[in-house]
Amino acid sequence: MLFTVMGLGCKSLTRTHTADSDVVVGLWDDDRIGTLRGLRFNKIGYGGSVYGDESIMPLAGGGGYNPLLLRVAKFFETGEVPVSRDETTEIFAFMAAADESKKKGGKRIFLDKVLQKARRSAK
Repeated sequence: MLFTVMGLGCKSLTRTHTADSDVVVGLWDDDRIGTLRGLRFNKIGYGGSVYGDESIMPLAGGGGYNPLLLRVAKFFETGEVPVSRDETTEIFAFMAAADESKKKGGKRIFLDKVLQKARRSAK
Protein backbone atom coordinates (compact mmCIF):
# COMPACT_ATOMS: atom_id res chain seq x y z
CA MET A 1 0.00 0.00 0.00
CA LEU A 2 2.86 2.37 0.85
CA PHE A 3 4.60 1.88 -2.51
CA THR A 4 1.32 2.21 -4.40
CA VAL A 5 1.01 5.72 -2.97
CA MET A 6 4.67 6.76 -2.80
CA GLY A 7 6.16 4.98 -5.83
CA LEU A 8 9.81 4.11 -6.31
CA GLY A 9 12.67 6.12 -4.89
CA CYS A 10 12.89 5.44 -1.17
CA LYS A 11 16.44 6.35 -0.23
CA SER A 12 16.55 5.59 3.50
CA LEU A 13 14.45 4.41 6.40
CA THR A 14 14.36 3.86 10.13
CA ARG A 15 12.32 1.32 12.08
CA THR A 16 11.23 1.72 15.67
CA HIS A 17 10.15 -1.55 17.28
CA THR A 18 8.21 -2.35 20.45
CA ALA A 19 6.50 -5.50 21.66
CA ASP A 20 3.16 -4.24 20.33
CA SER A 21 4.04 -2.36 17.14
CA ASP A 22 6.57 -1.13 14.61
CA VAL A 23 6.84 2.22 12.88
CA VAL A 24 8.89 2.54 9.71
CA VAL A 25 9.67 6.00 8.36
CA GLY A 26 11.00 6.19 4.82
CA LEU A 27 12.55 9.19 3.10
CA TRP A 28 12.05 9.33 -0.68
CA ASP A 29 14.40 10.91 -3.25
CA ASP A 30 12.23 14.00 -3.56
CA ASP A 31 12.09 14.53 0.23
CA ARG A 32 8.62 13.04 0.66
CA ILE A 33 8.17 11.00 3.84
CA GLY A 34 6.20 7.77 3.97
CA THR A 35 5.32 6.01 7.19
CA LEU A 36 4.11 2.51 7.93
CA ARG A 37 2.78 1.37 11.28
CA GLY A 38 2.34 -2.32 12.00
CA LEU A 39 0.32 -3.47 14.99
CA ARG A 40 0.58 -6.95 16.48
CA PHE A 41 -2.22 -6.70 19.07
CA ASN A 42 -5.72 -5.22 18.99
CA LYS A 43 -5.64 -4.99 15.19
CA ILE A 44 -8.69 -3.49 13.55
CA GLY A 45 -8.37 -3.57 9.77
CA TYR A 46 -5.86 -1.59 7.79
CA GLY A 47 -5.69 1.63 5.82
CA GLY A 48 -3.87 4.91 5.82
CA SER A 49 -3.85 8.60 5.09
CA VAL A 50 -2.29 10.47 2.21
CA TYR A 51 -1.09 13.99 3.04
CA GLY A 52 -0.94 16.00 -0.16
CA ASP A 53 -0.14 19.62 -0.95
CA GLU A 54 -3.80 20.61 -0.94
CA SER A 55 -5.61 18.05 1.18
CA ILE A 56 -5.46 14.94 3.35
CA MET A 57 -7.27 11.91 1.97
CA PRO A 58 -8.09 8.62 3.69
CA LEU A 59 -6.65 5.50 2.13
CA ALA A 60 -9.17 2.87 3.07
CA GLY A 61 -8.11 -0.72 3.34
CA GLY A 62 -10.77 -2.88 1.89
CA GLY A 63 -11.62 -5.66 -0.44
CA GLY A 64 -9.42 -8.11 1.43
CA TYR A 65 -7.46 -10.27 -0.98
CA ASN A 66 -10.01 -10.01 -3.80
CA PRO A 67 -8.23 -7.18 -5.71
CA LEU A 68 -4.93 -9.07 -5.41
CA LEU A 69 -6.48 -12.31 -6.63
CA LEU A 70 -8.02 -10.52 -9.62
CA ARG A 71 -4.59 -9.16 -10.58
CA VAL A 72 -3.00 -12.60 -10.16
CA ALA A 73 -5.70 -14.19 -12.33
CA LYS A 74 -5.20 -11.52 -15.00
CA PHE A 75 -1.44 -12.20 -14.92
CA PHE A 76 -2.01 -15.91 -15.56
CA GLU A 77 -4.46 -15.14 -18.35
CA THR A 78 -2.42 -12.47 -20.16
CA GLY A 79 1.16 -12.89 -18.99
CA GLU A 80 1.26 -9.13 -18.24
CA VAL A 81 3.23 -8.53 -15.04
CA PRO A 82 1.21 -6.17 -12.78
CA VAL A 83 4.21 -4.88 -10.81
CA SER A 84 7.54 -4.00 -12.40
CA ARG A 85 10.71 -5.87 -11.48
CA ASP A 86 12.21 -2.60 -10.17
CA GLU A 87 9.25 -1.96 -7.87
CA THR A 88 9.24 -5.54 -6.62
CA THR A 89 12.98 -5.38 -5.93
CA GLU A 90 12.64 -2.07 -4.09
CA ILE A 91 9.75 -3.35 -1.97
CA PHE A 92 11.82 -6.35 -0.88
CA ALA A 93 14.84 -4.09 -0.26
CA PHE A 94 12.60 -1.81 1.85
CA MET A 95 11.54 -4.80 3.97
CA ALA A 96 15.14 -6.03 4.32
CA ALA A 97 16.31 -2.53 5.29
CA ALA A 98 13.51 -2.28 7.86
CA ASP A 99 14.66 -5.57 9.41
CA GLU A 100 18.26 -4.34 9.43
CA SER A 101 17.21 -1.08 11.10
CA LYS A 102 15.34 -3.05 13.77
CA LYS A 103 18.41 -5.24 14.41
CA LYS A 104 20.53 -2.09 14.77
CA GLY A 105 18.19 -0.42 17.25
CA GLY A 106 16.45 1.92 14.80
CA LYS A 107 19.56 3.08 12.92
CA ARG A 108 18.94 4.75 9.53
CA ILE A 109 19.55 2.34 6.66
CA PHE A 110 20.21 3.51 3.11
CA LEU A 111 18.39 1.49 0.48
CA ASP A 112 21.04 1.89 -2.22
CA LYS A 113 23.34 -0.43 -0.25
CA VAL A 114 20.57 -2.97 0.30
CA LEU A 115 19.56 -2.80 -3.39
CA GLN A 116 23.16 -3.33 -4.52
CA LYS A 117 23.40 -6.44 -2.34
CA ALA A 118 20.04 -7.75 -3.62
CA ARG A 119 21.02 -7.23 -7.24
CA ARG A 120 24.33 -9.03 -6.71
CA SER A 121 22.48 -11.95 -5.08
CA ALA A 122 19.94 -12.08 -7.92
CA LYS A 123 22.68 -12.54 -10.51
